Amino acid sequence: MLVKPMLAVDEPSQEADCSTKSPLLYDLLGAYTEEGYYQVLDTMPAYNQLIESFSRLHCKLFLPGCHESLLTLKMDELDTETKLNRALIKQIGLKKQSKAALTLILLWDLPNYLEPELLQALIQYLLPHCKEDVMLHAYIHTREQMPAQPGVYKIHSGDKTTVVSKEQTKGQSCSSPMYYQETLQKIMSPFLVQRSILLSGGMQEYLLQRR
Repeated sequence: MLVKPMLAVDEPSQEADCSTKSPLLYDLLGAYTEEGYYQVLDTMPAYNQLIESFSRLHCKLFLPGCHESLLTLKMDELDTETKLNRALIKQIGLKKQSKAALTLILLWDLPNYLEPELLQALIQYLLPHCKEDVMLHAYIHTREQMPAQPGVYKIHSGDKTTVVSKEQTKGQSCSSPMYYQETLQKIMSPFLVQRSILLSGGMQEYLLQRR
């Protein structure tokens, strides 16, 4: 049984720039059984194939579509805990009075683009809505330059994920934080790297688990 997402939008019409293998993600999803119950937060907007991919499972999808809009948040403007919490609730929609029990968090390439302090705050905001053994998936750029904006990542059949770049920034680049594993774990504590693999194109795929 599939519970409807928090926010659904039409599937993007752009053709994918490329596809990349995501062995860690697909190994994890392949291990999910029909007997289990899963709650998944994906920062990407909803699209049909994502919903179909989880339709065989008893799960709840949280799809706030905030992957890009989170980039508008600036820590120097969110100078109090109240302002920061309200901003994250507005973006993601999870509230203390109606806690989730997330099994999996899909951040894709978002950690590369958020201010480190904001990424830390995002993790702390999500923790009360997570199961003790929650998993987190992310892509980290390992080269000095990365696309100027996050990509639009979409799960497909097999073990591949397609990526669409924004037309207005296609071909543009910016400096990459190039997080090493130790730095990534420090920022995203209490999540620790469970598995990691270097993909073609200079992207490191990570699965982190709450410890």
